[in-house]
Amino acid sequence: MRTQTPRPHFLKRAFLPTWTDLAPSVLGKEAPPLDNRTAKLWSLVLSSRHIPHRTRQIDRSTGTQSIQVQAWFADRAAEEVNLYLSENNPGSQKIVLPDLRPVSGLEPTFIGMGMLILFFWVYTRTYPAFGLYPLLWKQLGSADAGAILSGEWWRLFTALTLHGDGAHVLGNAIIGGVFVWLVSRRLGAGLAWILTILAGGFGNLLNSMALSAPHNAIGFSTASFGAAGLLAAIAPFGVGGGFHGLGNGSLPRRMYEFIRSAMVPVAAGLGLLAMLGAGENTDLGAHLFGFLSGLCLGVGTGFFSTRLGLPNKKMDGGLYLAALAIPIFSWLYAWLA
Repeated sequence: MRTQTPRPHFLKRAFLPTWTDLAPSVLGKEAPPLDNRTAKLWSLVLSSRHIPHRTRQIDRSTGTQSIQVQAWFADRAAEEVNLYLSENNPGSQKIVLPDLRPVSGLEPTFIGMGMLILFFWVYTRTYPAFGLYPLLWKQLGSADAGAILSGEWWRLFTALTLHGDGAHVLGNAIIGGVFVWLVSRRLGAGLAWILTILAGGFGNLLNSMALSAPHNAIGFSTASFGAAGLLAAIAPFGVGGGFHGLGNGSLPRRMYEFIRSAMVPVAAGLGLLAMLGAGENTDLGAHLFGFLSGLCLGVGTGFFSTRLGLPNKKMDGGLYLAALAIPIFSWLYAWLA
């Protein structure tokens, strides 16, 4: 009978994590430090199974490293590494290190952006028999600040699906698709998409509160910059394909290291916002608040992913369907309300 380390309650797992070296559990108590290649291999294996871990350098001159996991993940982490080693004999052939991170393929992004373009084609056609005209869709679903602040919450999400012309929707599909796919490469498609949609909705809400009536806007770009904010925010949490948390040492030291590692990706995101999000006839407020919403959601996601792990494939698939359902449900509510 195999015993498992008891799982502490949620708050302790989230805010007081305990890290332990994985090598003794796999190689024995007298296990030597791992070389860089072995540490990278183990990190990829753990990332593929969505097990939170971090890599720590022991000796810079020799490149030896340590793979650390939280105590309540130790048994599962050792089991996964042992299973990989038993199925892939490292001594029999040259080791090829595939990308085993919890990545997502292009298909979910193509489907999501394809639906965005298809919806544009549908609502820009007239359907006299049903009394549906393009202007009605925009009147009912745009991010009208006055209407949103009056309680028409569905506009936060329906506005993301409306566009002015073909160039508008195509540009948003391409730029937004790149950002969402990059986030999916780190978090999985489901988590990436639902956070992107929520960031777009929160961005529209904050923009409406800041500008108020008669401000009005449409477009997926708010969510696109939300995805850019997500990508910038989760970057400081990732090392070698895995999540490392906030490091070691005192709290001020850990916060300093986190802020220092976050400066480059956040600055890059702000630079991107300045280049792509502040042109003529663009809603700078929506882009800025979408980016800030993505940053906030990304920090929370990165923090809790280091403690609790990423969603498994089944849950990730459910999150993806939920993300697609949010604008669909919002439109149904808009027409039926």
